[in-house]
Amino acid sequence: MPDTVRVLGEVAWDVLQRMVREMLARKAGGHLVEAHLDELDLRLPLFFRGAHVDPGAFSEELVSRIEKVLDDAIQRAAAFRPGHAFCHRCGRASCDHSRPPSCRHVFVGYAPTGTPLWQDFAQHCLERKHPEVDRLYGDPPAFLTLVQTGEELGERLLEAFQAPSYELKGQLLAGFFPLKTKEVEGRGVLALTLQVVATRASSSRPRLALNILGVAPRGEELGALWERYHEVPWRRAVRWAQSALSSIHHGRPADGPVDQRLEGVLRGTARRLERDLRSRGRRTRHAEQRHRSGHRPTRKALDDIQEAGSEDFLVDERTGTVVVLGDRGRTHFFTPQGRLVSSVRYSRDAIEKKRKLGLWRAASPAESEGLRQELQAGNESSAILQGSSDSRRHS
Repeated sequence: MPDTVRVLGEVAWDVLQRMVREMLARKAGGHLVEAHLDELDLRLPLFFRGAHVDPGAFSEELVSRIEKVLDDAIQRAAAFRPGHAFCHRCGRASCDHSRPPSCRHVFVGYAPTGTPLWQDFAQHCLERKHPEVDRLYGDPPAFLTLVQTGEELGERLLEAFQAPSYELKGQLLAGFFPLKTKEVEGRGVLALTLQVVATRASSSRPRLALNILGVAPRGEELGALWERYHEVPWRRAVRWAQSALSSIHHGRPADGPVDQRLEGVLRGTARRLERDLRSRGRRTRHAEQRHRSGHRPTRKALDDIQEAGSEDFLVDERTGTVVVLGDRGRTHFFTPQGRLVSSVRYSRDAIEKKRKLGLWRAASPAESEGLRQELQAGNESSAILQGSSDSRRHS
């Protein structure tokens, strides 16, 4: 490529970049997409002769095309915010009305002026006369689901407050998910609202997507739970639902009425959530049986404890387990009574992030020594006695 052509191409690239940034700076809500806007797909003709050869007209058309792409991106960002509902009154999902007040609350509809309404999941099931509502108060709590239509949820919303670019098509209420929490955080349960919504920007075809509403037990954003657990229990079901919605979005009219298919996605998601939780419960009970029988392998964990210094003992603030850091990212979780809960591998960055988030703190000498003593009293006493003296030299 001749140098002149290359230079002109680089100038065009730079000018387009500056145009987009300047236009974003002038738009309300531009900050919602600026950091996440990866590309713009721009297609417009470039005329070399005739009545359309006009720099001013070309500029207006270029600005118009970029405006449409940016407006669509901003609308999608304003309508979707993880853990939050769309507020028709405020026209976005980042206002004070959009967030559930606690980890037990679910979305139950809109007020006449368009603000989201929330209610405790157990209370909502009680009012709807769910036949198994009493099981929600058991220990562990039952897992119940409810599917609701968009018409039902928006029946109180006045038309004057209805945002034309946003439509709630239906939702699935699911709870309670059992969560491990500290005693001061109260009962470890979580209720979620999974909404199917359609957003329309300009004259484009409505986009279907799944929005998950909820907050973590300590009032954190729902995303914080990804740091607490190796895999959140709704992950597989949600991935299936998102794939199904994409199929409907790109489907044909002959595939069936859209509303019926959307209800089918919600009910299919409910079945998958229930099945995955049952499987998870069976795996948990099986692991507990292995712990009690003493068959769970512990040699690597014991070897790492022998080499661990005082700085390698941490405490998980959420569960109270003692975390022992081993070689090559090996991380072992023990109960204070000396039972090995699990062993995984974490990168240095992942371990440091958990420290900074306050999920893991340094163990006190009493806590680390208490674990050593519990292990010393067990079947591996000779190995742990040697490990205890070695670790004192390390510290």
